Amino acid sequence: MVLYAKARKEEAEKVRDRIIKSNAMNPDYPVLSDGPYVFFPLKQRIDGLNIVEKEAEKKERKPKNLRDALRGVIPDDKLDKVTRSFDSVGDIAIIEIPDELQEYEEEIGKAILYIHPHFKTVVKKAGKHEGIFRTMPVKVIAGEDKTETVYVESGVKMKVKVDKTYFSPRLSAERLRIANQVKEGETIAGFFAGVGPFPLVIAKRKQCKIYAIELNPVAYELMVENIRMNQLKGEIIPLFGDVREIAQSIPKCDRVLMPLPKGGEDFLDVALRTCKRGAIVHFYQFAPDNDLYSDAIEKIKKAAMKLGRKVSILNKKVVRHHAPHIEQIVIDFIVE
Repeated sequence: MVLYAKARKEEAEKVRDRIIKSNAMNPDYPVLSDGPYVFFPLKQRIDGLNIVEKEAEKKERKPKNLRDALRGVIPDDKLDKVTRSFDSVGDIAIIEIPDELQEYEEEIGKAILYIHPHFKTVVKKAGKHEGIFRTMPVKVIAGEDKTETVYVESGVKMKVKVDKTYFSPRLSAERLRIANQVKEGETIAGFFAGVGPFPLVIAKRKQCKIYAIELNPVAYELMVENIRMNQLKGEIIPLFGDVREIAQSIPKCDRVLMPLPKGGEDFLDVALRTCKRGAIVHFYQFAPDNDLYSDAIEKIKKAAMKLGRKVSILNKKVVRHHAPHIEQIVIDFIVE
């Protein structure tokens, strides 16, 4: 039997407030209603209230987090290996599962779907980003058997295939930062455009022209569809092919986007040739946390020197954490 405070409905709010102020509400049991009365579950008696005993079933307690949900499913000595975070791309959750928990991957996936019912699919990372397209192999471990979803960011809808295209939701703040810097009427080169996240977020906000170049045929087709799907203020011209070849055919630009943190340095010369005088380049790179910027700045200045151009660093910052002691950084520089 459970202690309850009995109150007429017209007095229920006043009684509830008194119980809460006394820190006496029992969260394990539900509030009940019967005719003109409301019954509040109590942890202890409170003088002056009409106290009764009633039969009641405990409320199902929703787990606070993934580790909480897996308690009793995974041995306690392995629970601390369960990740505290995962990526969310549309209705797909992407999680990294350490080797010692591989036998529990299905249970982990089902627990995520239970805690976060807006997800339809859970996939685990089945390898590292690899190949010329920097795609990541994944395995569906729970929910619908799919790898394609629609992701929404800054008012833009994007179709993404998490196993066939390179895409990071963790760059959303960075994409918005760049979009806010763009001036109306700019001409922009979007290198390594993928499914179009940088061009789409920018064109949604600013009247500009963006030449978006992508080599991955799957990502290119999705970018074309994403451009069609969104009502954009600016204009995006999707271009399929290698940046080194395609960039030769586009006009000189006011801004160049280089969101390829591994290998992007090989295209600094292309970016510099694409720039008008006074153009701004956003160059991304992975860097050790004990020396974040010196290597990237040296590469920028070396590339500029070879072409007889001068550059000035405008900004440098960490964009996101990538791996132990490795950060993704961005250098914004102007070409004079």
